[in-house]
Amino acid sequence: MRTSQTIERLGLTCMLMLVMAGLMVSCAGTTGIELPFTPPPSPSVTPTMALPTPTPEPPAPPTLVICLREEPESLYLYAPSSRETEAVLSAIYDGPYDIRSFEAQPVILEKMPSLADGDARIESVSLSEGDLYLDPQTMQPARLESGMRYLPTECQNQDCSQIYWSGEVWAEQMVVDFRLREDVRWSDSEALTASDSVFSFLLDAHISTPSTKYLVDRTASYEAIDAQTARWTGIPGYFDPEYPALFWSPLPEHVLGDYSPSELFEVEAASRLPLGWGAYVIESWTPGEQILLRKNLEYFRASEGIPHFDYLIYRFLGDAQPESALQQVLTYECDVVDESLMLPELTSQILELEGAGRMNMDWMPGSALERLEFNLAPTTRSQQPILENVLVRNALAQCIDRQRIVDEVLFGLSQTSETYLPSLHPLYSAPAESLEYNPDAAIAELDRLGWKDVDDSPDTPRVARGVAGVQYGTSLVLSYIAVPGEFQEAVALRIQEDLHQCGVQVDVEILDPQALFVPWPEGQVFGRTFGLLNWAWPSMLSPACEMFLSSEVPSDDRPFGINASGFRSTDYDQVCKRILLGAPYGPEYLTAVQETQRIFSTQLPALPLYVRPRIVAYAPDVCGVEVDPSTFSVLWNLEALASGDQCVP
Repeated sequence: MRTSQTIERLGLTCMLMLVMAGLMVSCAGTTGIELPFTPPPSPSVTPTMALPTPTPEPPAPPTLVICLREEPESLYLYAPSSRETEAVLSAIYDGPYDIRSFEAQPVILEKMPSLADGDARIESVSLSEGDLYLDPQTMQPARLESGMRYLPTECQNQDCSQIYWSGEVWAEQMVVDFRLREDVRWSDSEALTASDSVFSFLLDAHISTPSTKYLVDRTASYEAIDAQTARWTGIPGYFDPEYPALFWSPLPEHVLGDYSPSELFEVEAASRLPLGWGAYVIESWTPGEQILLRKNLEYFRASEGIPHFDYLIYRFLGDAQPESALQQVLTYECDVVDESLMLPELTSQILELEGAGRMNMDWMPGSALERLEFNLAPTTRSQQPILENVLVRNALAQCIDRQRIVDEVLFGLSQTSETYLPSLHPLYSAPAESLEYNPDAAIAELDRLGWKDVDDSPDTPRVARGVAGVQYGTSLVLSYIAVPGEFQEAVALRIQEDLHQCGVQVDVEILDPQALFVPWPEGQVFGRTFGLLNWAWPSMLSPACEMFLSSEVPSDDRPFGINASGFRSTDYDQVCKRILLGAPYGPEYLTAVQETQRIFSTQLPALPLYVRPRIVAYAPDVCGVEVDPSTFSVLWNLEALASGDQCVP
């Protein structure tokens, strides 16, 4: 597919190209050839010179070029990650499992464990004073002490919890077995074993590894039962609904075992040239330019004829104009443009080029749901609790034309949602009645609630006249926080316009993305000094209902709480904790998931706007691209990518 000229443009030297082709010749072209000449014995015969037959230039090895926005800082599994990092890791690590359509699918595992099959199970376990368990009241790991509550056997919600006084009691814990395929090897031919997964767990658990420790703290043990089997055992009372994914991605102990956990962040064998088991092996890394990978001869799926390319190149385009990525697809300098370069403002150009047959694109609504968060409980005296009343929130929601945002800003490449889950999530449950765009009804409701248009002017905001809990004369003015970017600002403008027609003044403030996550009490978001907030949260395998738990409202006692809206509901708390405490995917669990979505849609602590799309652009002769809403990278199946004659109609 690739020409030698293209490879040279991508920064490969002539020598490297010729070595790959199996030739040891000079890179400089020949200027002339001197041939031996022997005169014939008879002078009557006119001598002739045999012209040399030119040796055809060997074809370049099949090479796939993927363009990324930034250069990964590190490829170490426990270093800070990015979209670019995930794109490269998908080449050297195939799996260990894929999250496809919000469900875990095995890659190097024989199967995903399940409660139905018995390789995941809930077992009885004794508890005594001082034992580590999950406190059902705080939802945090704790040491059992007299007077603390626990979940006895056959109890998986707070209603049946009991108080511990002394002695030995019985509780339950989850045990999950993972079985590795026997044909998976590291790219240096060493067998990949369950011990490599345990080694990775121990690195994750180490104090010098800056991971969250959320799962580590809820793990009683993680061990290798035999060469192919790893077993996870949770602390009593913790039943992880994402238990099929509790397998730690292996790291090669035979290569990294002699280094301390802190050293691995700098060791080249971990951070720059990590050993993997995937379709490709890193050959070289040219800082600021590219990473060159070659086909892994030990790849466990090689018998399927994949990968289709001998070489893979990741190029870093950096802060160049976004349009340059599309231009380089047209000039065959990029075969695939990763989603890290697919800024929303490029969508119209991509669609135009696709329509002209000059480029292909694939897209899918992703796992990140963009929300408009309402501040129900402002913390400063200067702020009135304007949004505390759910009827006001409902009216504002009716003022906003979410479908217009999808159609005009996202060019139709998205979907709306009515709950805190994206609409493609398998547990999504649409409410019986959704809030439709209806500004006339919204205006009438605001007027009925006491928000009056006192001067009959469309240019001034409504004013409080007898609004419950709000100071008389307060103007209906709300601050709106968004992050920088042409796309985000376009969304903010449309929401500002929509709310203006309802008599709501919106003052937009563009905030640095890092500033969004400054914790309580200094941060504007978690310190609750905003009015409206436009941000996105990813969705997991299991619903993250804790985003709106009362116990997650940031405060002095909970400075790292994630419920920025300040929403509190006893009913919501009860059903959400059934999700967090109960046996995964049982009838009670599924009912609780539906109920949290019902309460969310009726109480509306946030308005779901749209699901962020995942977009990838690629050359017309490339095939096999398959965007999924929940995979770590859109290039999750790059081993299946092909071109030209390799593409099957």
